[in-house]
Amino acid sequence: MTVIASILVIFSAFLHAGWNLIGKSNQGSGFAFFFTCSVAPAILLTPYLYWFFSQIEFVSLSSYFWLLLSVSGFFQVIYLYGLSLAYQTSDIGVVYPMARALPVLMVGVGTAVLGQSVSFEQWMGFGLITVGCLLTPITHLTQLRMKAYFKRSLLWAFVAAIGTTGYSIIDKTALHELNDNVGEIHSAVYIAIFYLGIQFWAIVLWLSVWFFVSGRRHEFSHAWRFKKKGTIAGVMMASTYGLVLFAMTMVDNVSYVVALRQVSIVFGLVMGIIFLHEKWYPIRGAGVVAVLLGLLISLD
Repeated sequence: MTVIASILVIFSAFLHAGWNLIGKSNQGSGFAFFFTCSVAPAILLTPYLYWFFSQIEFVSLSSYFWLLLSVSGFFQVIYLYGLSLAYQTSDIGVVYPMARALPVLMVGVGTAVLGQSVSFEQWMGFGLITVGCLLTPITHLTQLRMKAYFKRSLLWAFVAAIGTTGYSIIDKTALHELNDNVGEIHSAVYIAIFYLGIQFWAIVLWLSVWFFVSGRRHEFSHAWRFKKKGTIAGVMMASTYGLVLFAMTMVDNVSYVVALRQVSIVFGLVMGIIFLHEKWYPIRGAGVVAVLLGLLISLD
């Protein structure tokens, strides 16, 4: 993994923790806040999408790409759904590490199944990251038992992790497909920005369908109340994942990117303590150390 790719992912991790902090502070908004977060960057990037399409023939994009995009948007909604419900019942210092930790091993297994190599040292690193993140929901080692994790907030954090795992694996494949389709016309940077914008529209579409089907149409009008904070968080969301998508074009194994993104756990924990006045526990400090060690081992 190149130095440039690592810097991009670390900065995106800082932005990721930041928009999650805003999301946690607006926990009472339900799904309307996350709808606004998705609509804002989708609209802002629409002129770029128009320009991108004007440079290529629409049929240049394969049906396989559109399928990948649709599935990725679905997993993004699963992620936002789980995150929204988790933040309503627990601290960011508990939910955020769990939602970020579990995808590490999930993506590792997924990439191995897809035929990409993962060394023993990398598995050790991924395992340390996961163990470190599992320490953060508890306040004492005596609580380190299975029942400590059978809480509603952690269940929804697990749902969010499933969403993260799904879109992380699919997005790498979708970017490769895009490069095969239009790589001779547009550079990797332009392709990453295009995918980012079109993906937000996929999220908006899935959320809209869900609101109509589930009888939650009031979420549309409710979302307008969070237009300012939602737009800020949405821009941060777009920036963080845009950097990640660009970094994905520089690596052969997406699990490296997912692992390095976990440094956002450190940022999230510190932000929660400073801005939301959440409590600090030594066991959480041990968890952060385990995460950092895992990063060093897996990215060596």
